[in-house]
Amino acid sequence: MSIKKIQTFVSTEWVASILDNKNFKIIDLRLKEKYEEAHIPGSVHIDSSVFIPKNEDGFNTLPDKKVVINSLQEKGVNKESTIIFVDDVFNLNCSLATWSLHYFNFTNVKLIDGALAKWENENLPMGNNIHEIGRGNFDLDGCNEEIMITSDEILISLKIGNLTFVDNRSIYAIEMDNMGSNIPNSLQYWWMDLFEELPDYFILKAFSCIEHSLISKGITREKDIVVYCESAPQSALVYLILKEMGYNKVKLYLAGYDEWSVHCSYI
Repeated sequence: MSIKKIQTFVSTEWVASILDNKNFKIIDLRLKEKYEEAHIPGSVHIDSSVFIPKNEDGFNTLPDKKVVINSLQEKGVNKESTIIFVDDVFNLNCSLATWSLHYFNFTNVKLIDGALAKWENENLPMGNNIHEIGRGNFDLDGCNEEIMITSDEILISLKIGNLTFVDNRSIYAIEMDNMGSNIPNSLQYWWMDLFEELPDYFILKAFSCIEHSLISKGITREKDIVVYCESAPQSALVYLILKEMGYNKVKLYLAGYDEWSVHCSYI
């Protein structure tokens, strides 16, 4: 498994400093009408479903690589580009889209700490101009199956006991679930515990604070960790934070507890 440390989260100030740099491509994943009303100057819009499709049962599944490549090429993304995904408040769609690109071995992706809520609160540039875009030259190389896990693989691992499952739902959400349950022997770490709440937006806590909380729950670097929530956006965010903190052995259960509760909760 790769031990490369991946830096994903950047400040609003940093993004403001690269707005005129053509090597960076800002991609807005909000609803199109929100993008058309106002967006970061120079940013382009892509529907988040390109990166986060559903299967016939309504569960998250891997995106079609050709569709992802074509969508990014249409928006002028090149092989050398750094992608900056934008979302409203918590970067949830952005987190899952970023994980999808990680799966296809493209990790040159950034998210704004504080998301667009912080950007707007700081009165940083917004506009509604939409410019014509030339087609880019972008490709994706292979896939990294080490960062995902399926329900079948989970069932096998439960017999072996080689993985640490981390439920990123709140204790309340777990208790309110129809089954009131989770994947057996899961540890619980609520994804909202990553954040410090300010009056108008949320920012990530210091990594030292996050790690202290993780360790107190038994979530440590040497363990092989699987993160999951209802349908993956929140756990994708946790995945990205762990990766940036140097937790190298992390997998995402993409279909999430939504699938598990239907097909595997008899365990």
